[in-house]
Amino acid sequence: MELELLLERELTTHRPPGGTITDVHVCQHDSGKWHINIRVSWRGTALFHVGLYDKKRIRLYKKASSALRHIILGYGHEGVISVHPYPGIKDETTF
Repeated sequence: MELELLLERELTTHRPPGGTITDVHVCQHDSGKWHINIRVSWRGTALFHVGLYDKKRIRLYKKASSALRHIILGYGHEGVISVHPYPGIKDETTF
């Protein structure tokens, strides 16, 4: 699924006052790497890929735990996080 990019800075230092993260998905690629898809209150109902802080590239993680840690500690999200492993990949090192 190809989504628009939301730069990480918009989730941290440039977040609008009162802006909240409403929906978070951590998804695995067929390569085993993980990325974050997110929905935010100030951008309507669209889902976005999270990009690097100041570069127009999707932020990828080697482990799901790294992505989860970044969402909780970096973005301050305290809600539900959905995790979607790629079907057929059972590599314990990617968790």
